[in-house]
Amino acid sequence: MENADYFCVKCLAGGDEEAFVTLYNKYHRKIYYTVLKMTQSEVLTQDVTQNVFLKVWETRASLNPEQNFAAYISVICRNAVLDMFKTAAHEETIKKELKQFAEISEPGQDEDDVYETYKNLLDKAIAELPPQRRVVFEMCKLKEKSYNEVARKMNISRSTVQDHIVKANKFIREYLLMNEE
Repeated sequence: MENADYFCVKCLAGGDEEAFVTLYNKYHRKIYYTVLKMTQSEVLTQDVTQNVFLKVWETRASLNPEQNFAAYISVICRNAVLDMFKTAAHEETIKKELKQFAEISEPGQDEDDVYETYKNLLDKAIAELPPQRRVVFEMCKLKEKSYNEVARKMNISRSTVQDHIVKANKFIREYLLMNEE
């Protein structure tokens, strides 16, 4: 590792904002163009690049100056792009599911308005779930964690996770049907 990175990372781990700015200035361009190559979108690239450096700042206390910072930030970059694609795919799935409830829409109401209406309704349904069931549902369905991951993280059995998901899906389906305008 370069000495400059070692000292900057060591200072950053202690909360030094100037060290962060130094690393930002050194790696921003590389991260930006790496993300741009993957996304082909300047708007998405700006968001993802910002998230990469936000993650660096948020995890600064756990940084190890002995480790290769360039490799570390490259992994964060790759994961941020993958998360962005996963979120986009998930939102597309939600959009398709919500279209099932929007077979009859008001004349002149465009697809995005219908989506937004039903997305808000879905958010309200999720908010109505009991707290633990809501957390399980959000982790499995929104964050796309496996039942086993959620069970381990929440210290509950896999069958309990599955039960929460079945009951949450049933409640949400009924909520959407009852509140359909």
